[in-house]
Amino acid sequence: MAPTTAAPHARSLAIIPAFNEEENLGRLIVETRAVPVPLDFIVIDDGSTDGTAAAAAAADAPVLRMPFNCGIGGAVQAGIRFALAEGYEQIVRLDGDGQHDPCAIPDLLAPLHDGGADFVIGSRYLEGEGFQSTALRRVGIRWFSLLLRVICGVHVSDPTSGFWVANRRAAVLLAEEYASDYPEVDSVVRLQRQGCTIREVPVVMRARPAGGSSIDGPRALYYMLKVTLALAIVRLRPAA
Repeated sequence: MAPTTAAPHARSLAIIPAFNEEENLGRLIVETRAVPVPLDFIVIDDGSTDGTAAAAAAADAPVLRMPFNCGIGGAVQAGIRFALAEGYEQIVRLDGDGQHDPCAIPDLLAPLHDGGADFVIGSRYLEGEGFQSTALRRVGIRWFSLLLRVICGVHVSDPTSGFWVANRRAAVLLAEEYASDYPEVDSVVRLQRQGCTIREVPVVMRARPAGGSSIDGPRALYYMLKVTLALAIVRLRPAA
């Protein structure tokens, strides 16, 4: 099925999941507001225990507050469902930790506008510039890229990137089912098996300005094992 062409003036919403990101959120909101395309945005406060919601309010940003910490998958899915309910035709996801530069959003949206894709991933590895992540996580990223090519026949250089845009067709699929934790690789598989066209565009990512990642060495290894098992199950399960 060919991708649905989105008009350049289609309503777009950026969803910004954030958990304990009070130090990073203010700058990110300023940068998102300055993007030179029509774009609304909302912060998804995923049960933060710090001043994340207050930082968003101080920047005059709308906030959707989760009742408790639901994890990245639950927060993003809530944002997707909110966007669809409000009639948005394009959804942008960028994380609240400041690693995703909002100035790349127009480049991500372009393949939706020309009908070349349903889902576009921002890849730090197409041009190899900017923050490339830790050595352990780069090993995992290459492993997942290989698995996706073998299992699904799709080449994605940065399959764990959380910087993406989706048209309404792809968003509806993700709203129906979205992995509760570490959902990025699962989303690629789900969309590809439903006939969506997936593309990557180069982006320059940044090191987290403040705070630390929740995915340390042991959790990164757990992630690799969990997703590998999930992809193996997908290989054995027929597409819907």
